[in-house]
Amino acid sequence: MPNGFDEEKLQLAGVAEWSYTEKEKLIITVGRLGSLPKNTEMFLRALSKVNLKGWKVALIGPVEDSLKPLITTFFKQYPDKAVSVEFTGAIYDKKTLWEYYNRARVFVFTSRWESYGLVLNEAKRFRNYIISTDVGAANDLLENGRYGTLVGQDDAEALALQLQKIVDGDINIDVYENYTPDEMSYKYQVDTLLKYLS
Repeated sequence: MPNGFDEEKLQLAGVAEWSYTEKEKLIITVGRLGSLPKNTEMFLRALSKVNLKGWKVALIGPVEDSLKPLITTFFKQYPDKAVSVEFTGAIYDKKTLWEYYNRARVFVFTSRWESYGLVLNEAKRFRNYIISTDVGAANDLLENGRYGTLVGQDDAEALALQLQKIVDGDINIDVYENYTPDEMSYKYQVDTLLKYLS
């Protein structure tokens, strides 16, 4: 059973949800960047191979010291990426963070392992097309490819290929037409569980 999303908190935050056509050509990831489980290096290797053609990338989260030399090298080797790839740092304000999901069309998750992957919940709630390694609840949340694509562990080539296809318009990522976000809510999850228990 999925973890629930706090719809009440979302309403109180006053986030006005954007439709797919209103969303920006924005790719995001969220997590402790550079930590061993998150495998941010895989994402950077993939980005080095992608012609972003006006798309933007935001890597959101605190940056581990171990990743900083790699970031410096990345921008030295690919200076053209400086206008399109941003490290935002940690964002602790939930509304500000949710606005990134809201604006984004694509969410990337390159973890080596996860118990669940709560950021995937947020990505799906805000109708991001998800590209993820097969960790935690990724396959269940993607519903066997309906809402995104799985790539192999540490397979930067496969990730780059998927991202390039998205940028080039070769993959339909407007996949949430019949999606009901209420299914992600705490209330829905509790009500569903109670039905099974009664």
